[in-house]
Amino acid sequence: MNPPALPAISVPVLIHPSQFPAAVEAALVASLNTRRMNHAFHYQSPKQTRRWLRLHEAYSPARRDESADLSYHMAVEKAAAELGDAQAVDVLSLGCGGGQKDVAILRSLLRGPHPCDAAYLPSDVSVGLTLVARDAARADAGLAPEACRPLVLDLETVADWNAAFGEVLRPGARRIVAFFGMMPNFPPGRVLSRLAGLIGPNDLLLVSANLAPGTDYAAGVREVLPLYENALTAEWLQTSLLDLGAERGDGRVEFQLADCPEGSGLIRIEADYVFERSCVLATAGREWCFKPGDRFGLFYSYRHTPERVAAQFAEVGLAVSAQWTNDGGDEGVFLLRRTA
Repeated sequence: MNPPALPAISVPVLIHPSQFPAAVEAALVASLNTRRMNHAFHYQSPKQTRRWLRLHEAYSPARRDESADLSYHMAVEKAAAELGDAQAVDVLSLGCGGGQKDVAILRSLLRGPHPCDAAYLPSDVSVGLTLVARDAARADAGLAPEACRPLVLDLETVADWNAAFGEVLRPGARRIVAFFGMMPNFPPGRVLSRLAGLIGPNDLLLVSANLAPGTDYAAGVREVLPLYENALTAEWLQTSLLDLGAERGDGRVEFQLADCPEGSGLIRIEADYVFERSCVLATAGREWCFKPGDRFGLFYSYRHTPERVAAQFAEVGLAVSAQWTNDGGDEGVFLLRRTA
């Protein structure tokens, strides 16, 4: 099989200072010192990108559940209809991943009843994923090359998101900010105020949240644990440690439920790497030694309920104007506006 043809021209990608080599190295050292991996380091290499995309295809409700897919499409159509009179719209995708959901937004804006001047701003910690999203927007939505401006940054370490995106957002353009698949990986006290800073009085925010199905919150979280506790997730997550010097067999990935350390009342699913034999991890000329029984926090994912989502956003001046959930009750999409 012949390799795919390379593009005829180079593609410009902006790199935020949070992803300059010194900043990346400092974040990695901080992860090793605290024994809690910054989630950005699960998306750094092409190998990790491929493993995440394979996991996403296998387990994401948005990819495997027709009712979840319908929820996203209904949310997108509603958002596009509410911006029907806009002349220019920036679609800012935070943690764009492969960009599949963003494509639906762009199609509605470019091909709907009231086509507008739409620009796509895919952002992610992975260069590879921003380019996958860019290619999807070009191929599946017909977006012009000059209307797509990828930005690579680490949302976790950047405190002022409004300032970080200032160089790619167009003055005067209305915004649809997409925060798909990201709510689970941020403590609520850290992310909501940053999101609110991006939303003006005429802008819209589309958020997806992983939900706990049923009326018993804790039981619902336990019910979805198999979506995480599987071989594909373990393989993806442990790649970050294998790249730092761990060997297969040095330990195992263990999943458990835990309360939110910030006292929000949320429950999250955690994945720890439990060392079963002595191991040395190394970067930047330094070494970190681990012994059997030591634990390294690789990942966590918060589970919400629609009521909890609405209450959390109300605290930062954003109100849910519409919401959609899949038939299984484990995936929700929310459309929000500023209240003041």
